[in-house]
Amino acid sequence: MFGVALFLTIWTQAPLSVKAQMETRLRRVNKEMPPPATEGPQLTKDDFDLLFSKTAQTGYSLPKMQVASGKSVLLKDAIVKRLGVPYRFHGEDDRGYDCSGFVWSVFRDAGADFERTNARSLWEQLPKATKAETRKFGTLVFFKGTNHVGIVRDADSFYHASRSRGVTISYFDDYWRKRITGYRRAPEIDVAAMTRKLSSWPVLLKSSKGTDEEQ
Repeated sequence: MFGVALFLTIWTQAPLSVKAQMETRLRRVNKEMPPPATEGPQLTKDDFDLLFSKTAQTGYSLPKMQVASGKSVLLKDAIVKRLGVPYRFHGEDDRGYDCSGFVWSVFRDAGADFERTNARSLWEQLPKATKAETRKFGTLVFFKGTNHVGIVRDADSFYHASRSRGVTISYFDDYWRKRITGYRRAPEIDVAAMTRKLSSWPVLLKSSKGTDEEQ
């Protein structure tokens, strides 16, 4: 009887919604990120809301499948998975990233095909962003005479690989704003590659239920 009771307890408690898994990841990322020298924006539920659409039955269970938002979905997913990874000079994998390695890696995961290069070359190769695009998620923002590059999160903050904090979110505060060189349009993401990746998400999400381990 004890064995049956234990089995029933585990069975009823095991399934976790995708929302619960995302909240678990959020807590781990915020806990593992080293404290900033000055207070910066924290990872919030809004950073995950773009990844999943709400349904009446399961809350946050299925990814958004609209092609119009698909590029942002894949790019946001690639960024969130790297938050908290340390800085590493010339790094381009999860052992560590430098600023251009981080940008190249997340756009590659999202379906963009371009050569790994430094921030200055990205500045020279990509077209200038419009005024509206400078506040749009995914636009590249360059600092310090193109010696540093990040990815716009919104009008107030951006993602980047910081030497002191690793992959993180920073505000466009006085320190960063006065160091902005300019903006460039995001590298183009291949729609076919995007569609193939998104089409596999429901299966992956279904198979992930029942564990609270990082996927």
